[in-house]
Amino acid sequence: MVAKMRDYDLEEELQNRIDNGSNIWVIGDVHGHFNTLKLLVKKLELGVDDVVVMLGDLIDRGPTSAHVVNYVKTTKNFYCIRGNHEQMMIEGFYDSTFFKDLNIESRIWYHNGGNNTESSYIDLYKSSNKVLSEASEDSDWMAKLPTEIVLEDWRMVHGGYDQNLDVEGQEEGIHMSARKQFYTSKHAIDPKRTILFGHTVTFENLHKDHSKAGLAWFSDVKLDDGRSMAIGLDTCLYHNLELPKVLTAYNIQTNEIIYQNRV
Repeated sequence: MVAKMRDYDLEEELQNRIDNGSNIWVIGDVHGHFNTLKLLVKKLELGVDDVVVMLGDLIDRGPTSAHVVNYVKTTKNFYCIRGNHEQMMIEGFYDSTFFKDLNIESRIWYHNGGNNTESSYIDLYKSSNKVLSEASEDSDWMAKLPTEIVLEDWRMVHGGYDQNLDVEGQEEGIHMSARKQFYTSKHAIDPKRTILFGHTVTFENLHKDHSKAGLAWFSDVKLDDGRSMAIGLDTCLYHNLELPKVLTAYNIQTNEIIYQNRV
């Protein structure tokens, strides 16, 4: 299946909603923590025309990945970008065995939290046939997700971009996995758009300050209009340190940030 990097119909819909005053909430990496996601969404107090965009990495590491995927897939006005963990599932899942004899793609996924994702499908769907059919359907859904969303004033991507390449038309692998080649940029990668991204844990790699665990990160590099070049929203739910474990939502209509501690 050939994946598409952008969904132009979705971008047009989101831009129209912004222009009409609707709230567009962008949420960072959930990593299989369904109850935390539900509590955060409740705090958003969504109106009928408001939208939620997930920045990818719905799955792996946490205990309820299948529940998160089902919720995002079936909830009206929820959309998602493909992250590197969705890509791992696309490449590592096999219809007949979940993990195909732990070949290389399956091993990579398994050891990056895919084992917990498998357990969540068993917990949610019970029978082996149902587990495999639902996971197969979800894998196909993930493969159709865009790897970036581009609006008039915003970009949304899971990982980022390569600062040394033209921002337009970069490969989807960069979109899903970029780190240092993105966030270390000393120039605005897109001078007209702030880039909202996940993937990189804010306190560890961006703030480089454990006292700022659980806080979104704003790049010091400025756009032509004075806004930050990029905003990091992976405030990290899955770590085991004695630090806040937080899921973050950012409203691109109002610039409001709402945080939810892991439950």
